[in-house]
Amino acid sequence: MSNKRNICATTLAITAAVVTFQAQAQAQEDVVRPLSDWDYEAIYEAGGIRADNLLGAEVFGGNGEEIGSVENVLITQENKVAAIIAQVGGFWDMGDTHVLVPWEEVELNEEGVITPVTEDNVDKYGLFTSDDYITEQDLAEAQQVDDDLETGPGIWKLTDLLDDYATIGEGVGYGYVHNMLLSRNGEVQAVIVESDTAYGRGTYAYPFYGYGYGWAPGYPAYALQYDADEIGEMKPFDYEKYDGLWD
Repeated sequence: MSNKRNICATTLAITAAVVTFQAQAQAQEDVVRPLSDWDYEAIYEAGGIRADNLLGAEVFGGNGEEIGSVENVLITQENKVAAIIAQVGGFWDMGDTHVLVPWEEVELNEEGVITPVTEDNVDKYGLFTSDDYITEQDLAEAQQVDDDLETGPGIWKLTDLLDDYATIGEGVGYGYVHNMLLSRNGEVQAVIVESDTAYGRGTYAYPFYGYGYGWAPGYPAYALQYDADEIGEMKPFDYEKYDGLWD
């Protein structure tokens, strides 16, 4: 009798999980933006920041001196920048190290990224000062930001997405994630995909759908949420029309 009860309980649990998954999938379909409503002109006009320009941008400290460069960018599951990770040092009587600066403490100008970091307060901006951003895995490997550090709950690294394969429909290969566009206040505007030759080879901007849409950090591919017939109507994205900082 107990075995039958266990089997019944397991069946009910599986059924509930399937129903929940189907409901979530349907809810996602309801909020996926039709490409017919997707307008490059609004993005061109708003302008912002290209991810490839932000990565590697010069970082300045609280005293106005150049202290390093942007190594990575942390983004929330709400698609907003949470913080930057910068490699700094080589002076201040210390070797190279990494700091994490919350986005609300960052300013951008034509020269680069302005932070409040100085020799006196650099310890305040250590990678592990808060588990909200980075989970400590191995302090001995802390310099390996891209490969050996895991983010906290609901946070992902920009490098988790860039250069991933991009798929359409039921997992059909389409191209790869070439870039991402961010507004100057740190909100994700679009994901840039370079399509494969089978689709005419071009650069296209799409709405970004991350957590809850079949993607999470570490996944080998990013699903665009659209089918081949939908993407066939797209026009190539023109970087020349995008008013990007540092272009």
